[in-house]
Amino acid sequence: MAYQFISSYNFSFIPTSEFNFTRFFFNEPEHLRQQAGEEVYTFYWKNLENQLLEARFSVIILDEKGFSPLRATFGGIEFSEVLPKESLTAFIQSAFCALPKLESLQITFCPESYLSMNQRQVLDFCFEKLSFKHCAVDQNFEIAITDLSFYETIKSSRHKQLLRKAVKNTFFFREEKEPDLALLHAFITRSRVRKNRNMTMTLVDLRQRVKLFPDNFNFFSVSHEQKIIAVGVTVKITEEILYTFYLADDEDYLKFSPTIYLISGIYEFCQRNNFKLLDLGIATEKGIINEGLAQFKKRLGAKMSLKKSFFYDFENK
Repeated sequence: MAYQFISSYNFSFIPTSEFNFTRFFFNEPEHLRQQAGEEVYTFYWKNLENQLLEARFSVIILDEKGFSPLRATFGGIEFSEVLPKESLTAFIQSAFCALPKLESLQITFCPESYLSMNQRQVLDFCFEKLSFKHCAVDQNFEIAITDLSFYETIKSSRHKQLLRKAVKNTFFFREEKEPDLALLHAFITRSRVRKNRNMTMTLVDLRQRVKLFPDNFNFFSVSHEQKIIAVGVTVKITEEILYTFYLADDEDYLKFSPTIYLISGIYEFCQRNNFKLLDLGIATEKGIINEGLAQFKKRLGAKMSLKKSFFYDFENK
């Protein structure tokens, strides 16, 4: 089967052909433009028989190094479930040849739960063939959205008790359809500072993202007696995958664990809007596990999948 390799520099080419694979929000041109960097190369693999695009791969250049992504949760190579491993290998090799001279390339892929078993096997083949090296393997946690209630999904009796207590104490969950971004950003920042975690987005950045991508960002809160005690920000990755970008809570309410009630509300939001997967994010930092966070997510019914980052050293090839 014949394929056409298409190279786009700084979005000089935006395809009009149909894609034969699931496209992820973080790899769309509109989001890539927001990740800064010096240059952006995007490569496409077009099936000349059916005229469908079978693969896409973007690399952002900064200081003679390549990144996919530069500033996002993941980047990586998107491709069709029916694309043969030899063909995907040829596509990646063509991309390498089309890139300018680089010192290295780092790629962080989506969690493996986003991919079919066949796609995982094809990727493993390609990276072994091309001698990529793991630079990190993180543990990601996702909850499958089913007809079961969130209460039934929870694995821990203690977490079920905390959910019942939230209802008894008349905690109030709502989607913030007209969010006060300054208020919510300040709340999230306080929560992250308490946990010794850096804030990854300024208020200016958040305002810009929401303005650019109003259909991808959603805001949620849990209140008690008019006081906000938990906040969630989600990002729509696909029509079936919702990612929890920020989860934050009030220190004074930790004994009630309001995040459980918050996630319960987001889970029900997913049910109403036909999402199939709620991604709670990683419980590791550069491969180092946070056992407490991992256990918390498991007890909510989340299952673990691997989120891999690879490194390719051009100078030693």
